[in-house]
Amino acid sequence: MHGFRANRRCHTAVKELYDRINIGKITRVVDADIKGFFDHMKHEWILKFLNYYIKDKNILRLVKKYLKAGIIDNGQLVKSDEGTAQGNIISPVLANIYMHNVLTLWFQYIIAKECKGECFLVVYADDFIAGFQYPWEAERFYEQLRSRMVKFGLELEENKSRIVESGRYLASLKAKRGESTRLGTFDFLGFTFYCGRTTKGNPWIMPKTSSKKFRQKVKEIKIWLYNNKEQKLGKLMYMLNVKLVGHYRYYGISFNSRMISNYKQQVRELLYKVLNRRSEKKSYTREGFIEMMKYYKLVNPKIYYSLFC
Repeated sequence: MHGFRANRRCHTAVKELYDRINIGKITRVVDADIKGFFDHMKHEWILKFLNYYIKDKNILRLVKKYLKAGIIDNGQLVKSDEGTAQGNIISPVLANIYMHNVLTLWFQYIIAKECKGECFLVVYADDFIAGFQYPWEAERFYEQLRSRMVKFGLELEENKSRIVESGRYLASLKAKRGESTRLGTFDFLGFTFYCGRTTKGNPWIMPKTSSKKFRQKVKEIKIWLYNNKEQKLGKLMYMLNVKLVGHYRYYGISFNSRMISNYKQQVRELLYKVLNRRSEKKSYTREGFIEMMKYYKLVNPKIYYSLFC
């Protein structure tokens, strides 16, 4: 589990998944999505799980009060008998405890011990990916997972949950047989994992920015640019570069250079359009814009996190 823990974060989860799917004999990936996880955690199960680790009744009583307190939505108090509001201070901790008991321990002590082949589980908050060597073990886990979720008040999003053919080991087997190494893709924490080729021509599972996230980020920066188009040019460019660095720091991982470079290019084109909307008169010709960019430069893409360490 990598979410909301010391020395662990999204990138460590992505790296573990990358390592497991390329080094092991994985051929199938279970890509499952839990429907409304934070909204459907059962209060009775939360308190029961906490009771395993906390013996101070005062703390348990405070948590119970917190769960029953409700939230303010548009000035109205909304109470619920299940779930915990996202964004508050203890929701991440409660989510980790819930997933640890519902999924991680079950996988470690039941699923993994029943498997004859290799398997793994990588979890970040309510997002997780499970990998298996044998197809029938992946199918068995997927069926058992449905029942496991229902037991604890959760439900899989069937339209977003599936078993995918993936893994460097499977791609290598197909290559040796002269078959196509084009495998299925799956998303995890904003990255799409797909089968590519190394510089030596060997099949390898690689991450890149998912198409959905890419479009979302371009749309967000477009809205931000139009909302801030009246800012002085120097200040606008400074703030824009801060946002670009934030994007690079998350998506700037090994194999993803093309996507973060493409993002910079999209931002550059949006900036040109926005600057020409600052007044009724066109502010910049294409040549003038290029000259301006020599002075107010956009920060270049950079790989901040290596998957080879």
